[in-house]
Amino acid sequence: MDREKSPYRQERVHEDEIGGEPVQLIMRPGLVSWRYVSQSMHLIADNAQIAPNQHVLVSPCGHGGLGVWAARQAGSQNVTLLDTNIIAVEVARHTMDTNGEDAATVQVGLPTFVDGEQDVVLIALPKGRDLARLYFLESFYALREGGNLYLAGANKEGIKSIIPDAEALFGSGTLLSYKGGHRVVRFTRGQLPPDGLPEIYQTPGLASGTYYHFEAAIGEQSYTILSRPGVFSWRAVDEGTRLLLETLQVRATDTILDVGAGYGLIGMHAVRQAPKGTVTLVDVDFLACESARATLAANRVEGQVILGDGLAAVRDQHFSLIVTNPPFHSGHTVNYEVTEAFVDEAYTALDPRGRFVVVSNRFLPYERLMIERFGSVDVLVRTPQYHVLSSEKEYRRKQRGRPTRAQRRAERERAWYNLDDNEQ
Repeated sequence: MDREKSPYRQERVHEDEIGGEPVQLIMRPGLVSWRYVSQSMHLIADNAQIAPNQHVLVSPCGHGGLGVWAARQAGSQNVTLLDTNIIAVEVARHTMDTNGEDAATVQVGLPTFVDGEQDVVLIALPKGRDLARLYFLESFYALREGGNLYLAGANKEGIKSIIPDAEALFGSGTLLSYKGGHRVVRFTRGQLPPDGLPEIYQTPGLASGTYYHFEAAIGEQSYTILSRPGVFSWRAVDEGTRLLLETLQVRATDTILDVGAGYGLIGMHAVRQAPKGTVTLVDVDFLACESARATLAANRVEGQVILGDGLAAVRDQHFSLIVTNPPFHSGHTVNYEVTEAFVDEAYTALDPRGRFVVVSNRFLPYERLMIERFGSVDVLVRTPQYHVLSSEKEYRRKQRGRPTRAQRRAERERAWYNLDDNEQ
């Protein structure tokens, strides 16, 4: 399948409203709240005060719906949309253009990218308390003194416990409204406390240019990891990644692709086993790529790090090994469109006899999808929570009148897969 024509990558137009105004949203799978305007965005639009010509920052911007509303208040030339997710940025840019607000600035990054003279910052609560603190700190420096931060989020996402974190930096907030298990709060930027940043904001990795450090031992190899909030498992190696790396077999000449690379451990460990090989690391998130580059440098490992949308970021390139602990969540839900597209695109990107190795939660359908696409799958290891799977792209010669070996093997694998565990 063409990596650009995958159904997963097709944008869709959704008619909605925000702040009482109609808006056309450009949507696609892989984003949080990609099918709708979230309740948090509605609360911000219903309660935030924005005057014409004020400088407004929306970060993270998601699909851009809140940015359209802000542009209609302040003028699109005065509005900046930022997100660390490259998919969000592409979608938000299309949303702004579709709604005639193409004078807005839309780019990848964090609030430190702006000039520190913002009048208003709008934040729909990001996932994770440490990541929220990172955004609060960045927003504090992005705002002028006396500027306002509007924060909205769901009770089930921890907004009530996160509000005191913002107050530690901004001072007391004002609850403007609560509805449907969500609330919106306004904070006003004052001066930095004379004693410097509050202790909770001194954690390495929160401030721009800093990283959280930890050591990771994989077999006989030891690595220094540099990471930031927002990167998967940013304080320690997760069980799935460790299981994958303890199982992975790498050839000396492999051309390796690590998709969803995070802070880069999988790709770095793989290329250490391939003295004549190369490694490319791809992640959709700015913070992950920043961490991966820092981690590779700290361990003196050479590799290319690309901020991009999965395998579309390496179009027209082919690899002998694609390895991944793939992201599969959009917010708090599992996105199966991403999973299916990923397997299909991995097959296309592999050289003949190239291998696709993945670790995933057992409830995800990778085993079935890999059998369907590759013709077979090897279960390298299985635990109660995870399985490590490997498929090889077979070199196929055309045969007439009878099924290929891969087709015959695929049929056997499908029959095995459909057996009940007790029957096996």
